[in-house]
Amino acid sequence: MTKTARRVAAALAGTAAVLVATVVPSQASEASATAAGGALSCYGSAYGYWAEPGANGGYAHYPNYGQWDVVDGNCNDINIKTDSTRTVRVCTVNRCHDWKTAPKATWTVIFKNSVPGASYYLQFQGSSSNTGLLAS
Repeated sequence: MTKTARRVAAALAGTAAVLVATVVPSQASEASATAAGGALSCYGSAYGYWAEPGANGGYAHYPNYGQWDVVDGNCNDINIKTDSTRTVRVCTVNRCHDWKTAPKATWTVIFKNSVPGASYYLQFQGSSSNTGLLAS
């Protein structure tokens, strides 16, 4: 999913949140801020990812090989919630960082003190594809 598609999905989610807020008043203030273009919460700005399988026994990779994702700045860190327990690392322009184990269905910080606008990609140990959520 491209960055633009993720942002459109986030906008649609904000619209859906406004509709839910009419039924669930306790969520109205956050939903209104999102719909009005206000800042999203860290996990509220999460988007789905699909890591492509590694070629020739290489690591699975997100985004696709040769592409980069960008830190959104809604969190202080890069966070992942995988659909299966995986070992993952963040690679920045200068280097790939330490491997972190991300348990299935649990938010895990995989890179601390991220800088908004910084480019990065993820490597997953093993060559099998992976899905889940990212928040940065």
